[in-house]
Amino acid sequence: MLAFGACLAAGAALAAGAAQAAPRPAPAPAGAAASGASKATPAVPDSRHYRSTELDVPPGIKVRVQPAYPARAARANVSGKAIVKLFIDANGAVERVEVEGADPAGYGFDDSAAQAFRRARFSPAIKDGKRVRAQMRIEVSFDAPTTKPQPLKTKAR
Repeated sequence: MLAFGACLAAGAALAAGAAQAAPRPAPAPAGAAASGASKATPAVPDSRHYRSTELDVPPGIKVRVQPAYPARAARANVSGKAIVKLFIDANGAVERVEVEGADPAGYGFDDSAAQAFRRARFSPAIKDGKRVRAQMRIEVSFDAPTTKPQPLKTKAR
């Protein structure tokens, strides 16, 4: 069984089965609709990635991913974890993934987590009523599959 949780810098958690509502965008200024501007929350032209503690609304998970249990770990029946840092653009797409570590190392937990989170999508982070880029630190836990006991084979006499 594979379980993962996301630890945001602010300490909030996303669990594998938990649903998290996407934040509602702030209303557009009164003249925005008349000028032809989009009704969606505008993005701030800023190259900085804000931490969760700096945001009014942190990114929320929209497309959940389930990292694959690495084959090397399965062969050895090893549980582990990986820590990755996600850099998310102002639209909620993952720009890049940095692996901070895996425990135990060498079983592929880091590669599996990074590969999976490249496919994740988030609702935009909001700061001062504008969509901004954000960073998140995620800890992914991998639980070794439990093996079912095999029934004893007996011969009828």
